[in-house]
Amino acid sequence: MYVSRKHLLSVLNALYDSGTTKISVKHPCETIGELFRFDLEDNGIATVRFTQGAVTYQENREAVEIEHGSQVFEDLPDENSYIRGVIGGGLLPLENHDDLLEFVRRRGYPDLEAGHSPIMIGLDTNLMGFRIPEVLDIDPRTGRSDASDRPATTGYALSKGVKKELDWHYKHYETRRLTEAFGEEFARLQNQPAGDNREGFLGLYEFRRLASRRTADLVPAEDTDEIGTGDEEIIEAYRQYDIGNRKRVLLFSNDYGFIDNAQEAGVWAHHVSFPIDLPRTTTASWEDVANALYVLAVQFGVLQLPKITLYGVWDGKTGKHWQDEKVEVDVRSPVIEPKLGRAIQIVERFDQR
Repeated sequence: MYVSRKHLLSVLNALYDSGTTKISVKHPCETIGELFRFDLEDNGIATVRFTQGAVTYQENREAVEIEHGSQVFEDLPDENSYIRGVIGGGLLPLENHDDLLEFVRRRGYPDLEAGHSPIMIGLDTNLMGFRIPEVLDIDPRTGRSDASDRPATTGYALSKGVKKELDWHYKHYETRRLTEAFGEEFARLQNQPAGDNREGFLGLYEFRRLASRRTADLVPAEDTDEIGTGDEEIIEAYRQYDIGNRKRVLLFSNDYGFIDNAQEAGVWAHHVSFPIDLPRTTTASWEDVANALYVLAVQFGVLQLPKITLYGVWDGKTGKHWQDEKVEVDVRSPVIEPKLGRAIQIVERFDQR
């Protein structure tokens, strides 16, 4: 069955109701094995234990390359991408979380009624798929407000150059090596995005979600086929946006060079830092765990949980599935399957009201 990102909590509820509260999340390849495990607790909190740190994960990934070759190796996210997925899912804070919030506190929270300029969020390509504004709780619709009930930001200024950089379309046209290395589940990745192209799709569809569901400007605004990519072109477009509108942009990137150049151009910009390793344990809400499962299922392609297999991509996944943020849930338990099916029908009917 297909389950959207926002309804993956129903999957956790179904596992919990069946008595499965200690859940191991594995990649099907034995060399990679368990990524993390979590305990579902009664109060809506989960204790998350990361089985392997970044160094161990990368060593295991390199062992896969030695044994199975480069195509198989490149289908696995590198250790930095894996950490970005964990952060984007909401399981851990950003390394410089407090610095970023101070940057937003000084520049954001505009008093529009007093004539302040609207404050728009800009995101570099390397951040687009990981919902950093929601991680920081500064999204204009869902983020926190200050004591005067003003949101931190007003909307998004989305770079057309970033969108162009996210148009990656390399696919798996032959999955024999993947199935030999990882298992028969990976035969279903035929004609689907390969390796870090899946991360690119996360970013591309996040761009489209923000453009359609938030107050958003495109940068540059004019309709032209000559959209520049690369740091220089993107920063120059944001500089022109800053001086050409009664709006200011808060620009975020994981690239120090990009931030330095943006600041030299007079754009308000701040580096987003990810930790270089994972802690042994953390706590998170059930909602954050469900959100992380969506991001990591797309990055890894397939994840195995007790009684359930999550497919982030599968043969036949369409643009509508990407737009609706669907994963395919293969339930291996005859007890859980009908209960989960009914639960998904109920929440989807509620969405249609």
